[in-house]
Parts: sequence; C-alpha cells; structure tokens
Amino acid sequence: MNFDFSPEEAAFAREVRAFVKENLDPAVRAKVWLGQLPSPNERKTWQRALVAKGWGAPSWPVEFGGTGWNAVQKHLYEEALAEEGAPPAAVFGMGMLAPVLMRFGTQAQKDFYLPRILTGEDFWCQGFSEPGAGSDLASLRSRAELIG
Repeated sequence: MNFDFSPEEAAFAREVRAFVKENLDPAVRAKVWLGQLPSPNERKTWQRALVAKGWGAPSWPVEFGGTGWNAVQKHLYEEALAEEGAPPAAVFGMGMLAPVLMRFGTQAQKDFYLPRILTGEDFWCQGFSEPGAGSDLASLRSRAELIG
C-alpha cells in the first residue's frame, strides 16, 4: 500500500501553504502559534481571504459555496492551515448550523444566513443552560415518576 501523496496532491498542499504565507497577517499567525485567540475582526479578515480564493467552506456542498474537494484535499488543506498558523474556521456556524440550515432551512433562510456565515459576518454559538448543570452537559440528570 502506497501512502505517498500524488504529485497533484503535493502541488495542492504547496499551493495552500503559499496562499497562507502570502495572505495571513503575521501578527495573527503569531497569536495562533502562541495559543491566543485572534480577534473577531482578524478572524473575519482571514475568512474573507479564504472566501475570495474560493476556499471558505471546504466541507460545504458546491451549490452553497463549497469547494468540491475530495477527502485528501480537505485533509491537506486543514493540515497546511494548521501548520502555517491560520485561525480555525468558526465551528458552530460553519460546521454545525450551516449543514442543518442547508437541509432543513427555507430558501429565504439559506439565502440570508449562509452567505453571512461563509464570510464571517455572522458568528454563531451554542449555549446550554440546564437546572443544576449550566453548560456542563455531563452533569445533567433525569428522573422518571410513575403516575397511575
């Protein structure tokens, strides 16, 4: 079994690395490498650079602005971004809300929200607030009461 990347795949990885080196603010790269969070504006600027390149949503379907990449391309892309110090994508909007919206949202919702998620204009989060647990879902409890 050959685990080497094809020449085309290796060229793609070099293209991604070159793009990051040319387009990512060195101050943002430094923050990421130091384990600090880039500011919302820095994240939005980076996301918009990816969108302008056509790489803003690698896991989305093409009809919604995705890339149409195969699994190896997605892997090489994510690996190159991580190794070059690029901020990660906003997981809740890009990876959690958008797929649900694509499948179950109305056309008006898709037309309004998906472009805003893609460009980073809207930033989504998920919150939990359960009695006695707050955001610690591992401490949730349930009980049953037999009535009748």
